[in-house]
Amino acid sequence: MSRMTVVAYCPVPGLAATALVAALRAGLGSAHVATTAEEAEAACLANARALLVLDLRDEQSAAAAHSRRLRRRLPATRMLALAGPSMPPPPLCDGVLTMPFYLTDVVAWCSRAAQAPAADAVLPDIVAGLSHEVGNALTALQLQVELLGTDEAGAPLREHLDQIAQASRRIEAVVSDVRGSSERPPVQAVPARLAALVKEAATTVVGRAPALRGRIQMRCRDESLRIERPLICAALADVWQYLLLAGEEDDALTVRAGPRDEETLAITAVARVPRLPGDAAERLFTPLWARQALGLSAGLSLSAARAAFRRHHGDLCASARDPGSLSVDALLPRERRAGPRP
Repeated sequence: MSRMTVVAYCPVPGLAATALVAALRAGLGSAHVATTAEEAEAACLANARALLVLDLRDEQSAAAAHSRRLRRRLPATRMLALAGPSMPPPPLCDGVLTMPFYLTDVVAWCSRAAQAPAADAVLPDIVAGLSHEVGNALTALQLQVELLGTDEAGAPLREHLDQIAQASRRIEAVVSDVRGSSERPPVQAVPARLAALVKEAATTVVGRAPALRGRIQMRCRDESLRIERPLICAALADVWQYLLLAGEEDDALTVRAGPRDEETLAITAVARVPRLPGDAAERLFTPLWARQALGLSAGLSLSAARAAFRRHHGDLCASARDPGSLSVDALLPRERRAGPRP
């Protein structure tokens, strides 16, 4: 395959799919055609710079499942969905074109996406460099502040030294937040139970903030799954604690957990969030934004929580409910069940 490959996933063959592939080949030089999700996944995994075009114009009932499945399997691949008229936009795609559109629009989107930097590939290096450069300077600064604080000559400066120490800890928290959002090491997955995971996450929230006791209402249909349990538990606790802090003192958090479809488990949390602005659903997982929106000095990191789910081939997705409310879906792959024995 070439350095940059366009994969056209066309589950329904026909004249529209043929025209799409012809346009991609004419405008971009080549296009790999896949008629199954497995073929599309394999073609994208064979090339780190692949772009995936999902032709879902005739797949209205299954469009959402197709896009979720391929996003879970291909978290770093840029995806464009082609949707039919009146079809809800397929979720988790980087772009959506809804009919009517020109095939030149598809080619133009792919051309722009091919020129964009591979963010997931360079982000860890950027963050590692940031952590190193800022971390070294902060360590030196903190040592000097500590030495001055123990010196009698520094007594008149004690209040200023405390302010410097507090500011340096905040900078450390900021760097930690960005670093956590970029982490992509493989997980150490072990068998777990969904009901136990949800209960443990709620217990973690209460252990951190006893004042939140009794404010999480849960309903769970138990399922087996494979996860790095402490990582996912801490990520869920971060999200739930944040949503509770964004509400009023007596607001409850409603959690429902169970299968969403044949391949996905969903842990959905719904809460009133009057302390957040109206565009919170679009910005909730942006590094540092959520912390700044509530004025939190350190601790909770929703961007790191989303990274934890994506490392498990899942995701965290926020959507606005009624005005002043948010729904956050924590998605995880459903454990594959063995087929019937012959």
